[in-house]
Amino acid sequence: EKAPEITAAFEEFAALLKKHARAEEKVVYEKLVGQADEEVQQDGYEGYTEHMLADTLLAKLKGGADPLSPEWQAEAKVMKEILEHHIKEEEDAIFSDVRENFEMAERKEMGEAFEELKDEIPA
Repeated sequence: EKAPEITAAFEEFAALLKKHARAEEKVVYEKLVGQADEEVQQDGYEGYTEHMLADTLLAKLKGGADPLSPEWQAEAKVMKEILEHHIKEEEDAIFSDVRENFEMAERKEMGEAFEELKDEIPA
């Protein structure tokens, strides 16, 4: 049966996603919403909102439904679509916001802080 394999893979994915999201919020979004430019602030808040939606879906998917069921499969598909959208937004807006608003040394520091924090966040 594939359900245990899917559940195990999903649990691993959910843990990695949580670590990535919390570190990104602390290191990147918190700094963006603190900028003077309202468009940059909005990009930061949009990132927080997309993470909240992903957290909600993750919790629902972890809720014990059969991963082979049509409901779980549909929710997983929506989760994938939200994440794909989020990644595109990061590539199109967030990365340029960071490049335009922070000097190279600060960006390097942010990258190092992100990696460290990711490792410290419990799964």
